[in-house]
Amino acid sequence: MRRKWIIIAGMLIALGFAGHAQAPPSGPSEKELQQPFTLADEKPTPSAAAPSEPSGWRAIGSTVLVLGVVGAGLWAFRKYGVKKLPGQGGGRLKMEETLALGDRRFVSILKADDEQFLLALSPQGITLLARLDGVETAPQGPFTEVLERQVEVTRPTPVRELEAMMKGEQP
Repeated sequence: MRRKWIIIAGMLIALGFAGHAQAPPSGPSEKELQQPFTLADEKPTPSAAAPSEPSGWRAIGSTVLVLGVVGAGLWAFRKYGVKKLPGQGGGRLKMEETLALGDRRFVSILKADDEQFLLALSPQGITLLARLDGVETAPQGPFTEVLERQVEVTRPTPVRELEAMMKGEQP
């Protein structure tokens, strides 16, 4: 038990001496930093400079300038950069509307020249659901003829045949 107290007392004495150890002598750079700061070079300080306009006006002007640059950039992007985005196409081929059905499945209306197509897009492929030519107007003719035309349009179409129809060729 006595040995334990002797070890603890020795550790406390060692820590006490370590806490009172002196720092090494300071070098020339530390002595220079400890001297008082004087402005002997006669250069103007910010407080002695000429008064400037209030910083509030400067902040408002900067904000207006930044908003103007951002607005001009957005206008230029819409005017000249839209055709470079995916799905925008040129003047002849456009994706007019797309509806997400979930699980990477979509239904889209594709406009090629003056014709519209209803497409089903899925990971397995693209399927033509219907031609949307004249959907806005009621079909003319007897019911059986209209039904036959509708059934013919809604049958699955091979991709090559669809490409031929889009190019204007007859399969």
